[in-house]
Amino acid sequence: MLEIADAGLRRRLTWQVDGTEAATKTTSDERVTLDGGEHGALGARLPSFSGPARRVTWYSPDADLGAVASAQTGLGGVDLDPEPGSRAAAREAWIRAHPNLHAARRTGAAVLGVLLPLLTVWLLTRIDIPWPDWNLPDWDLPSIPWPDLPGIPWPDWDLPELPAWLRELLDKAKYVVPIVVAFVLARAEVRRRHTQDQRKRDADDAA
Repeated sequence: MLEIADAGLRRRLTWQVDGTEAATKTTSDERVTLDGGEHGALGARLPSFSGPARRVTWYSPDADLGAVASAQTGLGGVDLDPEPGSRAAAREAWIRAHPNLHAARRTGAAVLGVLLPLLTVWLLTRIDIPWPDWNLPDWDLPSIPWPDLPGIPWPDWDLPELPAWLRELLDKAKYVVPIVVAFVLARAEVRRRHTQDQRKRDADDAA
């Protein structure tokens, strides 16, 4: 069981196995790895500000890369089921019931992340902000005698000019790429949950 408690601007994570503390860490990171020694390792994905953990994954001490290395790379592992009735359980159930809407919400958040700074800059250019007139003293500072360093003979490359369509594409890519990446990651997370569910069913059948 992993307990997450607020500790000021950071969060304290405590991993307990059969009532005994296996590992603990206080951090402000969103990706956290807990080394439980003989119990393996936990990899936790935390939200940026507040709310339940996005994902908590257990990595066996018998993993090929080792439990800690596997947790840090995110390879393998088994997702822990959130406590029934908790906010994390409700979030997991909602994502599984609405995978397409989940991907759309993540993509929409990326769109807002691109548009809001542009809108803020545009609004600032439309508002006449009365800046105060600071009467700063006129200091006559002495000049520093810097040594005359020799120039570096850089090669004079005559690079061809990029086509107009390519320049336009590269200029728009800084806005489009974050949105595409958010959509791809959201879909990959949905597929990962289906894989984890199948892995747990196979383990139950084997048991």
